[in-house]
Amino acid sequence: MNSCCSSIPTRPGWAGLALGMVLLGACTDSTPVLDSGAGACHSVATPIAAIQGSGYQSPLLGSLQTVHGTVTFIDPGSGFYLEDEMSAPIPGSSSALFVSDRVLAGAVETGQLVELNGRVSELGKHKDTLTALVDVTGLEICGGDAALPLTPVRLPMNSKAREALEGMRVSLEQALTVTDVYNLARGELTLTSSGVLRVPTEAVNPGSKARDLERSNQNHSLTALLPVSGAAFPVGASTRSASGVLGHNSRGQQLFLDSTLAMEFDRPGLLPQAGENTIRVVNSNLLNFFNGDGTGGGFPTERGAATADEFLAQTARTRAAMEQIQPDLLAVQELENDGFGSRSAAQSLLDLLNNTGHDDWAFISAGGEGIGGDVITVGLFYRQQVLQAIGPARLLDGSEFRGLSRQPLAQLFRDSRTGQTFLVAVNHLKSKGRCPDSGENSDREDGQGCWNPARVAAVVAQIPWLEGLARDAGTGKILVLGDMNAWRNEDPIRQFADSGFIDLVELRSGLPQHSFLYWGQTGTLDYAFATPALVNDVKAAMIWNVNANWPAGMELPLPWLRASDHDPVIVDLEFNQTATSD
Repeated sequence: MNSCCSSIPTRPGWAGLALGMVLLGACTDSTPVLDSGAGACHSVATPIAAIQGSGYQSPLLGSLQTVHGTVTFIDPGSGFYLEDEMSAPIPGSSSALFVSDRVLAGAVETGQLVELNGRVSELGKHKDTLTALVDVTGLEICGGDAALPLTPVRLPMNSKAREALEGMRVSLEQALTVTDVYNLARGELTLTSSGVLRVPTEAVNPGSKARDLERSNQNHSLTALLPVSGAAFPVGASTRSASGVLGHNSRGQQLFLDSTLAMEFDRPGLLPQAGENTIRVVNSNLLNFFNGDGTGGGFPTERGAATADEFLAQTARTRAAMEQIQPDLLAVQELENDGFGSRSAAQSLLDLLNNTGHDDWAFISAGGEGIGGDVITVGLFYRQQVLQAIGPARLLDGSEFRGLSRQPLAQLFRDSRTGQTFLVAVNHLKSKGRCPDSGENSDREDGQGCWNPARVAAVVAQIPWLEGLARDAGTGKILVLGDMNAWRNEDPIRQFADSGFIDLVELRSGLPQHSFLYWGQTGTLDYAFATPALVNDVKAAMIWNVNANWPAGMELPLPWLRASDHDPVIVDLEFNQTATSD
């Protein structure tokens, strides 16, 4: 052993010795200086590139090996990354690996040149595993304060190219855009070289084109982890460079960033005010609006807030958003399905709305203890000075809405100013989660996910029902709102179009649009459809991107940001012809 090296056995009883080990500062003048990658460790070692190999798993799996290299990143309580600059590189093979030892993670420092022995292993259960050394028997610290290795790379990179860089310290000197901030509160984000990514079936048709776009999105993006938590920023923020170790977070590769990133982004804009004679209609997924027992207790709830304080914070964000939007008619999803009594979630939302600038709000009651058998439901709320509810609420029952999509709720309204009537329906179609293993509703791997036939069936069932209700009411004006749980080019959305309904946001605001962020890809789940008879009365239709683009659990610059995980859809109606019927 070099007289200037410290040997640290990896036994629990030796953990405390890590604090008192002899480092380079105590070495004699004969210690080699590390300034060109020439190391001070002299034992015969296997090049790390030979251990990594050119495939997805090590060709030396299970063998005992001696390696040396520079410590580039320490994952506290887990291990550290080691990169070998002393051996000749092997094309297509990484020169770094992970040392899985939580004790040694606290005993080394970045920039140290070390030598150690261990057994080659692959950590993880999926194809993208992490080559590592486990059962480490000893460690020699042979030098310190080495310049950290750095390999320039560029996105896009396919999985083969990433495998050849596994564990290495890399730099990306290119324009990068943030495409995911869902876990930013934990320091995690996703960077991309091609702008904010779109869900494949939001941009192209299901099938081969969607699969190709999914692969392209993967190649253009890279998950990254900030060294410390910092200020919040939205999807679409940009930076000019990033560097760090291309490590692993147990699910896949992740860039452990060297430092926080200098982010550039626009401050969220204010929503345009509605016109004087305009009826502002809003669709909003509330993200599980559950009020406990309605008296301040009953927490945690089944799907919503865990504590009363969490519910108060949710209420404050929702109220702030509604104060900005100033709706006259509000359609909602993910409302607790506990009826319409004084302690219901519907009543709590009504009280909230009556504190947003107008106190004339009412809800459409479907009677009974709730709507359907799900724990969440849809709802309709309206301002009585602006609209009159005509006749009873209508619900559509059937096999399509039992344990699948929620029952749609429909109500006929009359504009108090002009006397024009129109029918409004609110939907929440079956989600893509909890996929069956087989059958028609299983995932066909065409980009539409599972339960696609169930969503289509819900649309097919309600179209003639709505047309019949409108016909009986003497109007051709129908407005369908909701969280359809389908991206723009998927079958349920096509079914609306094939039935003659028009996507109002696409018509009035153009594409691309998005109302949701899914695994770092944006797309539209929330819609407003209208019959041609209503289109001329639509003065504006938009999605207000104040929720999906922003992270949860962080202090945000404005109080109405991230009131939900879905963005609200806003439609401004203006009826010009006074009439008593349509």
